[in-house]
Parts: sequence; C-alpha cells; structure tokens
Amino acid sequence: MTFALKDYQKKSLAALEAFFAATRGATTQAAVEAAFAQARREALGEAAPALPYRPLSREQPAIPQVCIRIPTGGGKTLLAAHAIEIAAREYVGTRAPLALWLVPSNTIRTQTLDALKTPGHPYREALLEHYPADRLTVLDISECEQLRAQDFGNRAIVAVGTIQTLRVDNTASRDVYAYKEAFEPHFAAIGDGDWLEHIAENDLAAQPYLTKADLGKIKRSFANLLAHYRPIVIIDEAHNARSDLSFEVFKRIRPACMIEWTATPAKEQNILYHVSAQELKAEHMVKLPIVLSPHPNWQEAVRDAVLARERLGTDAQNEAEYVRPIVLFQADAKDGEVPVEKLKTHLIETLHIDKSRIAVATGSQRELENVNLFDPACPIDFVITVEALKEGWDCSFAYVFCTVQSIRSAKDMEQLLGRVLRLPYAHRRASETLNRAYAFVCSPNTALVANQLADRLVSMGFEEMEAAQFVQPQLGDDLFGERPAIPPEAVSQVALPQAAADALLAAAPAAIQVAQGQTTMRGVLPQAAVEAALAAVPKREREAVQREIDRHQARAHAAAAPAQRGERFAPVPQLCASVNGELMLVEPDLLAELTHFSLAGLPADLPGFSKEQAERPYLIDVDRGHLKVRQDEAQSGLDLDASGEGIRREDVIRELDRRVRRDDILQADMIAWLGRAIDDLVRRGIELTYMARHANQLADAIARTLKALEQTRRTAAFQAALFGDAKPKLSEFHAFAFDPNTYPARWLFAGRWQFAKHFYPLPGELKPETDREETACAIEIDGMQEVKHWIRNLERQPETSFWLPTSTDRFYPDFVAELKDGRLLVVEYKGGHLLTGDDAREKQDIGKVWAAASAGRCLFKMVTDAGNAGKSVAAQLREALES
Repeated sequence: MTFALKDYQKKSLAALEAFFAATRGATTQAAVEAAFAQARREALGEAAPALPYRPLSREQPAIPQVCIRIPTGGGKTLLAAHAIEIAAREYVGTRAPLALWLVPSNTIRTQTLDALKTPGHPYREALLEHYPADRLTVLDISECEQLRAQDFGNRAIVAVGTIQTLRVDNTASRDVYAYKEAFEPHFAAIGDGDWLEHIAENDLAAQPYLTKADLGKIKRSFANLLAHYRPIVIIDEAHNARSDLSFEVFKRIRPACMIEWTATPAKEQNILYHVSAQELKAEHMVKLPIVLSPHPNWQEAVRDAVLARERLGTDAQNEAEYVRPIVLFQADAKDGEVPVEKLKTHLIETLHIDKSRIAVATGSQRELENVNLFDPACPIDFVITVEALKEGWDCSFAYVFCTVQSIRSAKDMEQLLGRVLRLPYAHRRASETLNRAYAFVCSPNTALVANQLADRLVSMGFEEMEAAQFVQPQLGDDLFGERPAIPPEAVSQVALPQAAADALLAAAPAAIQVAQGQTTMRGVLPQAAVEAALAAVPKREREAVQREIDRHQARAHAAAAPAQRGERFAPVPQLCASVNGELMLVEPDLLAELTHFSLAGLPADLPGFSKEQAERPYLIDVDRGHLKVRQDEAQSGLDLDASGEGIRREDVIRELDRRVRRDDILQADMIAWLGRAIDDLVRRGIELTYMARHANQLADAIARTLKALEQTRRTAAFQAALFGDAKPKLSEFHAFAFDPNTYPARWLFAGRWQFAKHFYPLPGELKPETDREETACAIEIDGMQEVKHWIRNLERQPETSFWLPTSTDRFYPDFVAELKDGRLLVVEYKGGHLLTGDDAREKQDIGKVWAAASAGRCLFKMVTDAGNAGKSVAAQLREALES
C-alpha cells in the first residue's frame, strides 16, 4: 500500500535529495555550506532570503545537518520515514542503513514506534516502499541487544528513542552507554578508534562484572556501535535538542548526517526548506481559516459551540466520506469557575445532550482510551479536557474548539487548537463550512482575542502574516453565512506604548483611537504613520511595536485585497496543440507521450563512468579507510562472494534495473539497453566485479545518460508541437483560473512598500528591498494606471499558478496582470546576467508564441534592468502595452 504524498511533501524530500547529492564527498565545512546554499536556492528560489550554515560542532564541521520546517498538521513524521532512504541512497551510499530516530518524549516514542511497526500504517508503508519487510528491523533503543552482528550492512535498522536516553553527563548511568556482553561479536572485527568510548573507573562501579583488567578497552556498548556504523539521525521536534549536552551526544555517536523536523525552529537551525500554512491549506491538509466567535460568558460560548456542531453535523451528512464533527471543550481546573463536572452537567441538564455523546479526557478520567473516534458506530460528539490532550492525540473530526478558560493559557491553548486543524482524509470537503475550523472563547473583545489566537498559531509554525490572516472574526449573527462581498475594514485593538499610540494618532487620526491604554487601528495604516510610531519609542521597544502593527497591517491588507472582496481574476488561456485532431494542453505529460521514448537503437555508452577515483565518493566509500568485499555489499546489494566465478552479468543488470527503473521505459527495453551498456564497459576494461563494487556511481552515470537521451527526444517533440507547421492555439476550455481562496506562497512580502493592486492580501516570494529586481518590477506594475489588479505568480505551483510549457518542464512567469480594458499582461523579469542564456531565450520564444496565438488579447514581455535594456523597467512595460 502506497500513500500518495502531497506536492509540498514531495518538494521537501526533493530538497533533501538535492542537498545530500550536493554534499556527497564533502570533507570541509565550506563544501557543506556551498551544498546547503545551492540546494536551498534550488528548492525555494533565488528570491529566498539567504541563511548562514551552522556546522554541528567545531569537531564535526563536515557532518551534514539540515532542518525541514513544516507547520503543525503537515505530516513531518511521514516525511521523516521517507527521508531515511534518501540520505542512505544519496549520501551514505547503502541499501541497508542504520537510522537513529530521536523524539522529545516517551509518549511520542511509543506512538512513533508503534506506527513504524504496524502494517498498513502510513509510516510503516513509507519504510516498506524502500525496504522489504524481511530486510527491515524497527526497534526501541532499549531492545538494541536483539541486533546481531550480521544485521549491520544487510538490514535497514531503525532504532527509536528519546533524546533524553542519550543526553547525560555521566554515561555510566545510562543503559545505551553500558557494557553489553551481547555485543562482543559486533566488536570482534572493529579496530580501535579515538571516537569510541573506553571503559573508565566509573563503569566498574556501575557494572560490577567488569574488572580492573578491562580498563581502557573499547566498551561493548550500543553507543559505540552507533559511533562505528555512523547512523542517519532523525530528530523530531528538533528545536528541543539545542543544548550543549545534546551536541555532546552527537559527538559521541558520530552521525553520518542529521535531519531535523520541526514547526518552530530555533534561530540557529539550518532550515533547508520550509512549508507555509498557505501550502497546507492549498493541499487540503488543514482547516482554515479559523472562524472566531467571542462571547461575554461561558454559557453562551458553550451553547453556540453545541449549535455549531449540530449545523456541521447536518452538512457532513452530504459528504461522500463519513465525517462526524466533534467539539473539544476546555474546562477549568478543579478550583476554577467551570471545572469538568460542572461543564458536563451543564451539557446534559441545560443543553439536553445525552451523556453517551460526551467523553472526558483528563489525567484521572481517560474515557477516550481504546476508543476509535473514526468508527461510525462511535457516539462521541463532545470531548471535555482541562489541559492538553495526550501528546500525539489526533482526530481530524475535531472541528470546534471551545474554552471556558482565559485564552492566555498559552501551551494548553496551542495544543488543543492544533487538534481542530487537520482536515478529514486530507481532501477538500464538499461543504465549505467543513473546510474551516471554529473557535468559541469567553471574551467580549474580538480584536484582542484575535491577536491572542494568532499568537497561538505562530507557536504552531505559522508565519506572523499567515496567522493574522487566518483568524477571521465572525461577521454578523450567522456563523455559517456567506461572508459579505466587501468585508468591513480590519480592526485591531492592542496595548501599545503611549508614545507609539500618540504618534499613530497624530499621523493618521481617522484610523486611530486611543482609550484606556488600548490603541484601536482601522484599515491599512499609511507607511508614514507606521514609521512615526516606531521612531517615537526606544530601540528596545521597537520590535514589539513593529510586530503588533505588522499583524494589524496583514489583517487590513487581507480585508482590502480584491480576492477577499468577492472579485475574480480573469481566466488566463493556456497553450494547446492539435493532436490527432483534438486540441490538447501542452504540458509535461503530453510531451512525454509525444516523445515516444524508447531505448532501442539509442547509444549505450557511459562516458561518465570510469575506473578513476570518484570525485564525490559516498560516505561508505571513505569511512572505512579501504574497501573490502564484504563491506562493499552494503553499497552494491550484491553478494560478491556468491560463486567462485565471481559476479555474473545478469546480476549486475538486475541490480541496475532496480535502481534506475522508470515508468516510461518498458522493462525489456531497459534490460536490453543496460546489457549493451555493461558490454561496452567490459570492452573498455572495466570488470563486472568493479561495477558491482561501485554500483552507486554506476547507477548515477546511467541516470544522467538516460536523462540526456530523453531530453534530446523531448526537445524535438516540443519544437514540433509549438513551432511546427500546425500553429498552437489558446483555449478557453484550458484556461487557468486563480482561486481567490488559495495562494500558497512559501513566504510573504515583508518590505515596507504598500502594494495597492495585488489580487491577494500580500505578494508572495518577493525580496523586501524595493530596489531588488523582481520587487522593483512589481512596484512599477502596481503603479500602472492600466492595471486593474495583478498577481505575483508563484514558481513551481502548477495547481495554483499560471504556467507555460518548456522543453524540459514548466515556465512560471513572474507576474500576471489583468488590465482594465480586459487584456492580460504576463511579465517575466530576467537579470542582465541571465538575459542571454538558453533558458531565457526559450522562455522569450514560448511567451511570444502564447501572445501571438491570442489575437491581441494576451501580451507577453520579458523585462530586465535599465542598464541592460537601455531603458527603464517602466518604459519596457509601457512598450508592451503599446505593442
């Protein structure tokens, strides 16, 4: 069973793959830094802010260590299971990796271990996708004595434990560092090494079966086995593992590499790739926005939460899949106004809810134990808790969160709010009401509560701007009613320093009210007012003031954006070609079909593979000093001692076919072509045994050759489809429509410039400096009188962005503008250093073809800086409108 990954999940893994491929062979910190910068640029785009790479430690500067940031609900653990194979294949160079999987608590350790062992669970299936069950071992770190010496190098091993298991000053006090007689066979062939821990005096006291004669010998411990075999280290909630003692642990176990996963990374973590909450929403992973409904007292909040569930339950009956909306109630502690029993009694006696529909989940009452909330026969519609539900508790049927507590109880609020965000089955629901989450709180101050709720979202991995936009106060009396076509202007109420409040009031009196220590802000504030407020306060207070104003501005921009005001962006027609009399969208799948890629008759020489020392060896090639036949088996996957006659030709072909197999090439064609490639290598004097021992490098060379052969055919098919005798056409049937509710930017514009015409609240993936290339171009487009509204088109988002075909993939122009006269203007910005490259020429050509096929309705312009164009960006854009 294979579970399909979402697009952002594939991109996260692709970023890891690119990083480890680029890091392979790196022996210095500088080389790892360069690989990190390169992979990050490729994954996030050139506009992504640069980050410094921080090595694991001074003693281990070349050990790759990167972090993937994914907000709560994004599936970090599933991706971590897939990441083991990527690191093993691209960096370590083994088909039988050792992985050490570290989690922050025993509860999560148990849950993760169970999931990785349970057949049919997505985490287990992710491992089985790469490693057969009979060559896979998943175990708790406390069970490490079950491992046999022959398991290492022959089985994929995943050991799960807590970071606390290893994090200790006195290693003699922890079992993982203890001497184990069961490990004697493991160490029989292991020589001495200065990285291995040796038996010391304190070990004699902790383990009385050791004697003075053992002092100074290598300790037969699991920690030493880890240090020798160099595990791939997976760290869940990695922001919790940043102490000096944690780094001392990593020095002891000598990781091959480290992959960290978190929603809220620490500042010093190496964030290779990050996923926005917008992307989770676009992929239907989470319920957003959160509709906020404040109430003056707890009774009204509880009543409306119950009514909301009933309405959602009615809507759920029309869904194709079973959904039963659940309310999570957060009661007070025993000494509070509304403890658990009082709330439960109120539900039963006042609101007439049958007690069978209510479950209490607290430290002393565990009525959710062994209950399957997804079972249609389960009667539970309401869950009452006090603090957080147990770590890892997850039920996507939870739609409504209602608290009788103060919203200031941050940690519990954050965890409970996270329980209502996951979207059932990770699919968009038919009823729009079931694509949102609902929060009922006890507070008459909507603006204040919205800010506090946004704080909780930030703690869950949302960006500040995202959090502000995704908390939407209830409008009018009907919680589920259609939002007005033109929503009211945003209102925020915050406590600002008096000097900042006075400065805002003086600069924008119509938008500001100050009373009783609270500052009320309305609508988008002028930039001059913002700067005046910041200048009025001491430097130490500016960050906090800036944060509050920025959050209001984000909410105000959201309310003012055309997408939020009921407007629609005109559909953008896409390029089509006539295939067998039918007009078809020119896309990668069509080009693959037209390519008719067959290896029959194609050359099978591999100039990229020779017997010279590999320039970028895998870790397994260098970590053991010199290669031995038995050690090579981990890389090749072949038994090099299988027979006295050595490696057979068909064995090498079978192994290579497994590694480079492609869906678009018949297996018979692939096997025949691999046979010709191997025969050619033999004629060049390369033995079959050498090929087997260097199977990683050989597979890399084959993959590069196949890609080059395919690209030659693909380019020919592309040229024929778009530049041949049959002219391409535009089709309204194949027009791209921008969804006003979905804009999955990986980050939002954070500069001071205020865009007036962007279709969505804020442009995505633009650098904050106003004089930086694409940003300067965006400012010019925003200021054009002819422009109705425009969109910063997001790169590599085929479902949510406009694209044009290229011979290799897709081209995402930087900007799409709808003009007031009904025409469409598509703009691509190219820096002068890129303007004359093959990539720019191909994009220029395809843009012109697209525009020419529109009979004047669509315009395309590639612009560059004034120094290279001989005219300003504004003049180049004006030229496009007048052409």
